[in-house]
Amino acid sequence: MKTRDITQVGIFAAIIYLTVAFFKIPVGPQMVHLGNAMVVVGALVFGVRKGTLSAAIGLFLFDVTHGWAAVAWITVLESVIVCIMIYIFFERLMQKKDAFINVAAIGIIAAITKIVLNLLKYTFLYGMMTQGLEFAAAFSMAVAKITGTFGSAILTAIMVPILYPVIKRITTQVYGQVNQ
Repeated sequence: MKTRDITQVGIFAAIIYLTVAFFKIPVGPQMVHLGNAMVVVGALVFGVRKGTLSAAIGLFLFDVTHGWAAVAWITVLESVIVCIMIYIFFERLMQKKDAFINVAAIGIIAAITKIVLNLLKYTFLYGMMTQGLEFAAAFSMAVAKITGTFGSAILTAIMVPILYPVIKRITTQVYGQVNQ
């Protein structure tokens, strides 16, 4: 990685951290925040490799500094999986064509991926494995627990097509072409 790449990753990791830290609304045990939308925007603007690294760093640091150190690894894993979905759909299938409809579709795909991952996490890891619940009870508990995820997913689907062209324009002015 070049110095420029390290700088881009570091700045975007800080942006992800700050959007989760300061643009959030507590909802039950979770919160609605812009962090997931910024993960998607970072992967679209900087490419999946640098976007994934930015997401992992920014979200890990947020979790560690806000009382969720024990589950920071899960947050990082979830962001990596979301970025893999962006790679499959945006970089491979859409061939990085950033038409509005493609960017909006990626926002929706990322939002659905995050909901599915949280349902799996709370159903199997927390409900069935940790608490010994049967599937139906664990799944019901998971649905009730992820109200913040639903809110963040809706926010992601709405904000990605709005934020992407703005962030892309700014980064292109500062760095030139960045998504390589």
